[in-house]
Parts: sequence; structure tokens; C-alpha cells
Amino acid sequence: MMTILNAIYNADGLLDKLGDISWPENVEWIHKLSLDIDQEKEVDVNDDLARELAFYTQALQGTRMALEKFQSLGLPFLRPSDYYAEMVKTDTHMEKVKGRLLSEQRKMEEAEERRKAREAKKLAKEIQAQKQKERAKQKKEEIESVKKWRKQRQKNGFAGGDKGGDMDFSFEDGKTFERSGGKKRPGVSPGDRSGGKARHGGGKGKNPKKKRDFRDSKFGFGGRKSMKKQNTAETTNDIRGFNNGSLSSNKRRKRS
Repeated sequence: MMTILNAIYNADGLLDKLGDISWPENVEWIHKLSLDIDQEKEVDVNDDLARELAFYTQALQGTRMALEKFQSLGLPFLRPSDYYAEMVKTDTHMEKVKGRLLSEQRKMEEAEERRKAREAKKLAKEIQAQKQKERAKQKKEEIESVKKWRKQRQKNGFAGGDKGGDMDFSFEDGKTFERSGGKKRPGVSPGDRSGGKARHGGGKGKNPKKKRDFRDSKFGFGGRKSMKKQNTAETTNDIRGFNNGSLSSNKRRKRS
């Protein structure tokens, strides 16, 4: 059950209690550190910005007055350089906070590095694609220029009468033309490194016909050799090329 108390405005009693708890008049200012600022200004209480600005201006004025009073009394009011305030949080708790902050910073750095790597890879792909397009464009232009050159030569009457007219350029894929260094010699196979000398008679100072005749006399033309290398009675009984020294040395080796 609630009891409703009537509010009583006892001004005399309130002033009496205020006199009991207030500082004595003869107490020094250093003990109470109170200041009276005479700054009256009408401010709209509904305007938050104006109200906060009035509080800020009043506090700034009181700070200036306090500094002047400290200096006039010769009292120290600045914190010493070797002053250490007691921490509210323990060292263990602050170490955890520090570790968490460092971990978050490291994650942010790793994410930034991964983002830069992705951008660099994307840029490299774009550059490579651009270079491939430029190479294809240049190749196409070169092929078109060669075609125009051939057409011009045909118009001028040099289609089949000179050495340039015998050259056969393959423009379908361009691989054979590129492998040969851009030159294809007539009458020379792609795998011939002798420049056609092996086909047309060898190098300088050689007679291919004598070489061919010697090989034919030695090896024949293939097929049955008519038992030319088979031993006969004369070759079997002929022991002029027999070496007795080698046989005796072999016998001595076996006996030892």
C-alpha cells in the first residue's frame, strides 16, 4: 500500500541545512577551488547548439580565472612530467586489448595485400591481351602489305618471270613462314639445313657421282647379294692373314 506524501517547501529549513554543509567564510580558496562567474546570457533551452556553446564559454572563462588565481598565489597547477596515474584496467586486460588491435591491423594489411595482388594480376592479363591484339594486328598488316605487293607485281608483269614470282607464301596460318625466319627458298625442303646442297650435288670440292659409285660397288643396290660374302674353299684354305701370336697369347691366358 503506497503512502502519498505532500511536498512541503520549507525555505528556512533548506537555508539552514545549506549553512551547515557550506564552507566557512574564512577558509582558504585552495581548499574549495570554487569560482563565481558573472556571465548572464539568455539562451533558448530548446536550442541544443546554443546551450552547449554557453556552457563551453562559461567553462573557458572559469579556467582562465583559475589559472590567474593559481599564478597569483604561487601554487603549482600543472601535472609533473614524472606523474603516472593509476590505470583503471589491469595490465592483463590491456595486453588482450593490444593483441586484438594488432590482430585486426594484421588482417586489414593482409586483405589489402590480397586486393593489390588481384588488381596486379588483372592488370597483367589486360596488358597481355592488349599485346596479343597488337601482334595480331601487326601480323595482319604485314600479310596485307605482302599481298598488295604481289598484286602490284602482277599488274606490272612480274608474276612469273623473276625469282620473286616463284616464291610461295602461305598466309593461312603463317606458321611455316615464321619458322623459316620470314624466307622460303625454292627447291629447298623445310628440314634441309644444307641449303639444297645435298640435293643438287653436295658441297664444294666433292664429286657425288664417284661417291655414289663407290657405295654401289661396296653395298650393292639392295636385294640378294649373290652370296658375295660367303666363304669358299680358297678363302677357307688361305691362312696368310692368320696371326699365330694372338692364338698363343690366348692359350697362355686360358692356362693361367
